[in-house]
Amino acid sequence: MKKISTNILLLTLLLITWHATAQTTEHHQVDTVTYAGPGVEGQPRPRGIVIKYERLPGFDIESESDDPRIGNGEGRVRRHNKFSASVGAPLINRPQTKLIIGFNYELEEFNFEDISETSYSLYRYLEDKNLKSVGLQLAYQHSIDSRKFYLIRAKGELNGDYTRDDINISDYFKGTIDLAYGWSLSPYYSIGVGVEYGWVFGRQRIYPGILYNRTFNDKWGVEAIFPAAVRVRRNVDEKTYLYAGYRLEGGSYDIFADATELQQFGEIELRRTDIKGLLRMEREIYDFVWFAVEGGFRQYYRHRVFEEPGDKDELIKNDLAGAGYIGVELYLVAPRKWMEKGQVRKRPF
Repeated sequence: MKKISTNILLLTLLLITWHATAQTTEHHQVDTVTYAGPGVEGQPRPRGIVIKYERLPGFDIESESDDPRIGNGEGRVRRHNKFSASVGAPLINRPQTKLIIGFNYELEEFNFEDISETSYSLYRYLEDKNLKSVGLQLAYQHSIDSRKFYLIRAKGELNGDYTRDDINISDYFKGTIDLAYGWSLSPYYSIGVGVEYGWVFGRQRIYPGILYNRTFNDKWGVEAIFPAAVRVRRNVDEKTYLYAGYRLEGGSYDIFADATELQQFGEIELRRTDIKGLLRMEREIYDFVWFAVEGGFRQYYRHRVFEEPGDKDELIKNDLAGAGYIGVELYLVAPRKWMEKGQVRKRPF
């Protein structure tokens, strides 16, 4: 799976949301230089390690195909589980320049009701199947001055139904490139524009995006990478954050549906696009240890199987009913003392 959450377009902006600062001393006077960046005052501390589990309860699925060898089918998904883990760390962490390396592992599975040897071929194959995504990325952010910054990100992923024994990298590899340019208009207001060339919604295309991070006062703010994700932020206190908004998600898997009628097509591709309306709470457990609870409603926009990866001709059209979802996260953030060391206190609201 290639999961595109708030990290759909310019994802790595969220990994480096702090403003870099440098201090120089001359004649016992402290001169402070604040470099531009996508982050604003009021946002949570950046996350380094994240573990997440998400579940959708039962929902109906209907499938249609113009190929008589496959036909039509319908069924019910008993549950849909997702698990992910990610790690991000700076290789270079200078006030003006940052190089971030990130690794992610994601797993998705479907469990159907009343599955049997006569069930629809796609459902039989997906039943309890581990659809995986393993990715590695590098992100480079440079602050030109106190107002302007840019970002370059390269990411590679292996997406599909592979196992450790049968993996062929050329069958499952997908690459993505992000470019972004932004402006820090104040410590509380950053904007930017960017493009991504990659597999955001299952097909390799160029996708534009607009960054808009703004803190209006000590309680309210907005974090957005439009149109991929928009969230309104409520700062309850420095240990609790509430969010409401939406995000688009998309992905693709290259699969070999052996032991079903689909095996005659060899390598096929499953793509999906959906939208989530969400409510979220983030809460500190102890300094650098945090957890989050998120819930909402997921509406599938498109869920298709293609005869060849990257193809436009649909082999199967799936209609999945919308469903509520719940997710929990445990993650580590930068310790407070790291953030306070050398941090410049900006003007109050």
